[in-house]
Amino acid sequence: MPGDGFLMKRLLLLFIIATAFVIAWRIVDEIPLLVIGQPSAAGLLQKDREVPFFNSLREASNVPFKVTYRPLETVGFKDTHQLQMIKEGIFDLVSLRFMQNSEAEPGLLGIDLVGLNSDYETARKVIQAYSPTVDRYLQERFNAKLLGIWTFGPQEFFCRKPLKRLEDLKGMRVRVGSASLSGFITELGGSPVVIPFDETKNALAAGLIDCAISSAPSANHAGWPEHATYYFPLAVHFGLNGYVISLKKWNKLSQREQERLQETFNAYHADLWKFTQDINHDAFLCNTGNDCRYGKRYRMKLVKPSAHDVQLLREITKNTILPEWGTKCQKVHPGCKDEWQDKLSAFFYQTQGQSTSQ
Repeated sequence: MPGDGFLMKRLLLLFIIATAFVIAWRIVDEIPLLVIGQPSAAGLLQKDREVPFFNSLREASNVPFKVTYRPLETVGFKDTHQLQMIKEGIFDLVSLRFMQNSEAEPGLLGIDLVGLNSDYETARKVIQAYSPTVDRYLQERFNAKLLGIWTFGPQEFFCRKPLKRLEDLKGMRVRVGSASLSGFITELGGSPVVIPFDETKNALAAGLIDCAISSAPSANHAGWPEHATYYFPLAVHFGLNGYVISLKKWNKLSQREQERLQETFNAYHADLWKFTQDINHDAFLCNTGNDCRYGKRYRMKLVKPSAHDVQLLREITKNTILPEWGTKCQKVHPGCKDEWQDKLSAFFYQTQGQSTSQ
């Protein structure tokens, strides 16, 4: 009959086997998640919000993700190809840049059409009304599910040359980030110029462009006010972006895991909205020579947009931008323009005033 030593050896062996099994099971049970985030040039939003969020996603969602996070500039492809990359299954989850991908998916532009979102309150209402449509488009064409939408804040003008009104952009070279903005600048008699964000500061310094459009925090972080001394805070876009996950990855999650992940992103987006509104107000103070917390203090000359500027913005969108976008969207999504009119026209025609970071 086996002795106590033999039994102890067997028990130890069983313990080792069981432990190895549990460890192996946990490894197998992990869900790999390759995440492509915003570029590091996005500043505080990427560094202080996005990176910590994904580092803690496993614990926050209680879903066994093994997250691999990469900022956009490290993956070797342009931000205009994000949707194709997720459709092909190269990435699992992407911090989607709407304007840069709006040529591939017109619905991304429809939710942030030139002049549509004039302030934070309007932008939130527009998202509530139209994000289900955007989600449907993304699922149908790119096998991607929209987890939510956030904002960089109002996209405004930073200029080397003096301007007192929109009409003063005539003859100026303006850095833009979307095709619709190109049309808008052209309608004003300006020359739209496509330049990567990280090259814009040097282009301003060299006089290759006269103005550039971005959010106040992004412009401050990139040092644009060193060469652009005129600040014209008229919101032409609202810098909407979102997070999308491949349906292939989403469908592998249990219903409870899907619910937990969505709840975690909902809380994250609520935090992002508060944070971006805070840093936009702070950047407004920084850019105009006031005390501020996050950015660098400059002394830009503030040129407040007038009611005439807002009206001109809307007229160009109504007469040129909206029809052109509608035609393009109809080719991809029959009925697209009617759906936009049904869900968003009230916001466009009824909203008044202009957006600043004050």
